[in-house]
Amino acid sequence: MRHHFAGRDFGKHLRSTKAANENSTAPFELWVKGIRVEVLRKDIKNLHLRVYPPDGRVRISAPDHFPIDSVLKVIEKRFEWIRSQQLRLGTGPVSLRYDDLETHWFLGNPCVLRVDETTSKPKVDFVDPGTIKLSTKGHSTIQQRQILLQQWYREQLRRQAAPLIQLWAGKLGVEVPELRIRKMSTRWGSCNVRARRVWLSLELAKKSKECLEYVVVHELAHLLEPSHGPGFRSQMNSALPNWRALKRELNVRL
Repeated sequence: MRHHFAGRDFGKHLRSTKAANENSTAPFELWVKGIRVEVLRKDIKNLHLRVYPPDGRVRISAPDHFPIDSVLKVIEKRFEWIRSQQLRLGTGPVSLRYDDLETHWFLGNPCVLRVDETTSKPKVDFVDPGTIKLSTKGHSTIQQRQILLQQWYREQLRRQAAPLIQLWAGKLGVEVPELRIRKMSTRWGSCNVRARRVWLSLELAKKSKECLEYVVVHELAHLLEPSHGPGFRSQMNSALPNWRALKRELNVRL
């Protein structure tokens, strides 16, 4: 199946890695650090990774029932090689311009960005599954559109995270901490135990709800166990038995 990059059906064809069926032989796509990788399952013994001219298209042929986690590990391990091959061909990771029909992620799924001009106050709406509508003034700059979309991401992340913090604070038996959101380049979250404050990365708005829940539980667990030692891991095992799988999914870059 060939997936197109425009139109209303865009979000129906592309799905997060979590949604890919481990047992399916149908082709599917993974996005890693802005690079699209087509994955084909075949009756073969070894995995094959190729970068095709002229556009730097990346394809992996994997044995039937080869785990998605293992495919992702191969992509991560060979990412620099993939990028070098694409740069040699004059292509590479996506540079966002916040233009019409561009791909942006929300809650773990790729969405089409529809940019419309408006004479009213600029705003962002999630109009249907797979489509984000950005209404802005004519001749808006990339920076203005970026700021507008990031403000919307911030609002949506707070809306998703606040109930999870309430829920898991109760389950873990800790006081509900203050929630703050900011851009983070190296972390998904942090916890100031003394101030009883949890920070979440703005990028979590692009990740699945399950990944967000993992980060919330991770940071709240630090209110009980400040380090990442055995006590912390025991807390995580009790609260979220699948937390390691969610951590791996979280660290696949979009």
